[in-house]
Amino acid sequence: MRASQETIDMLNDYYKGIEANDPDRFGKYYADDMTLVFANAPQSVGREAAVTAFSGILDLVQSLRHDLVNAWEEDGGVVIYEVVGTWTLCDGTEIKVNAANVATVVNGQFTDQRITVDNSAVFAALGA
Repeated sequence: MRASQETIDMLNDYYKGIEANDPDRFGKYYADDMTLVFANAPQSVGREAAVTAFSGILDLVQSLRHDLVNAWEEDGGVVIYEVVGTWTLCDGTEIKVNAANVATVVNGQFTDQRITVDNSAVFAALGA
């Protein structure tokens, strides 16, 4: 079924925290023992590891905005959603990247997040 408005609002606020590169704001959406698989990177475990994973790349760009395209919810807190990420590099260049995510959300926090994305164009532009 389509995601509830509460879940959509949670995702949008989470992504506003990422866009602001505010680890306290986006980190509050991570359970202490969450698991994160970001693209082809090894699994990270725990809130601090997830915050570190995102903060490291966010510090290399001006911003990263996410526009929620579709979102669905299943039993057990499983949320499947599609976003378009707009990376704004420090020189003002924008690169749009589509991503698909499967997450488990319990009490407004991610307990598991699996992000399928190809950020190779961003990394190439950054020289990474």
